[in-house]
Amino acid sequence: MQTKFLTASAALFLMGAAQVAHAQMPTWSAEQAAAWKVIEQSWVDDVAQNGKWPADYADPQMVVWSSEYAGPRGKDSAIRWTKFQNGQGKTLQYELSPQSISLSGNTAVVTYALTIVTQRGTEKPDWSKEAIVETLVRSGSNWKFLSSTSFSLDK
Repeated sequence: MQTKFLTASAALFLMGAAQVAHAQMPTWSAEQAAAWKVIEQSWVDDVAQNGKWPADYADPQMVVWSSEYAGPRGKDSAIRWTKFQNGQGKTLQYELSPQSISLSGNTAVVTYALTIVTQRGTEKPDWSKEAIVETLVRSGSNWKFLSSTSFSLDK
């Protein structure tokens, strides 16, 4: 009887531990982690408004499209609009929540959710949530953005 109790207790413990482990951040390969690091750093530079995003991160053939724009834009347009937006306001806070990173050869497709708080001048801060899909291509040892699309998760 005591053996059955100990076996059942051990099984319950392992099931409970497995759920906790399953809820943790996914374990990525070194290539997936490198792709995610580029995503994170691009946001650091975008928020810093230091001119590195998107110029230093974009493949020459990059295409960007979101609900803010009537159609897809290329790298030069993305750079111009980013400079304009940087003069209009600032990001107060943001959080990236990775969902998946799929790799095939020199291509990575990264999906994540973004929660962001921005402010224009002295206006009340604006909270928004977006789903983002980025396609990166490897050039040598570096990942570059080939495409980016996003859509609002707000109601």
